[in-house]
Amino acid sequence: METVRYGIVGATGYGSNHADAVAAIDGAEVVAGTARSEESIAPFETAYDATGYTDYEELFAAESLDAVSICTPSGTHAEITVAAADAGIHVLSEKPLDVSLERVDRMIDAADRNDVRLGGIFQRRFTSERWTARQWVEEGRFGDLLLADTAVKWHRPQRYYEDHWHGRRDLDGGVLMQQAIHFVDLLQWLTGGIERVTAETATLAHEMECEDVAVVSLRFENGARGTVEATTGVRGGHERVELNGTDGSYNSGTFVLEDEEVDPELAEPPCGTGLEGQIRDFVAAVREDREPIVSGRDARDAVEVVLAAYASATLDRPVHVDEVRDLQDHT
Repeated sequence: METVRYGIVGATGYGSNHADAVAAIDGAEVVAGTARSEESIAPFETAYDATGYTDYEELFAAESLDAVSICTPSGTHAEITVAAADAGIHVLSEKPLDVSLERVDRMIDAADRNDVRLGGIFQRRFTSERWTARQWVEEGRFGDLLLADTAVKWHRPQRYYEDHWHGRRDLDGGVLMQQAIHFVDLLQWLTGGIERVTAETATLAHEMECEDVAVVSLRFENGARGTVEATTGVRGGHERVELNGTDGSYNSGTFVLEDEEVDPELAEPPCGTGLEGQIRDFVAAVREDREPIVSGRDARDAVEVVLAAYASATLDRPVHVDEVRDLQDHT
């Protein structure tokens, strides 16, 4: 395969970031995309000299695509992925893969059945400092991890939730599924996995179906403890990811060993940083017939944790992540 012929389903909004990334990668070409209307797809056609469609099934039938990014509302990812995989197209899905494990597993099964690659976007892994923190955990440089936590304190105006899909359980979810899932993924990836959650959620700052505040207590597979604090209701907030071990710590850019701050030689992600780096890896995975760094099965893990948190908040008890499949009625 000399050039990966790439499509974007949901080419407006964040889909344009995917298109920009693909256009910047050697060996890939944006050839087509979809949007809701001919009017909304027109700027995409002009910007990328690409063909526009208003229906993804028409796109898959008309274009000889090698790969596609899916950047539509979260609860539509599964149906589009299955259609793409059945057409023999490799799929990179925006986070989360979808909003239920049944849908996520349909995506994974379709990719396996059709022998195509499935990747999930978690571009916040692809920074030098987080790549380094993961390497140091694997090397034991922090000692035994005792605590790992994240805070995601952001703002979304009420009009954000008056969109046709944001804040809906069937298409989106609340702050945990839509915003904090990036950081849930980072915690489970950095530590090696989350085993159990105990969660409280509330809707305090917006009129919406789902939560805009969540506090989650975590037990990790390695025995460490931690927390997730998340909201879209505050101003002047921040985000952070922190790891604390018996020999050192990492806190959003700061590395400490034996009580002394150190300036490590940062490990670069092999494909580059950010969204462009992750899409570059996905294009390489298609060309090399291998799994991407964040495969569909990898991206499933964070969805499991969030759904376990939703079940915990509903049932008012701790929930093991491996219980989630049996508790889908509560999520």
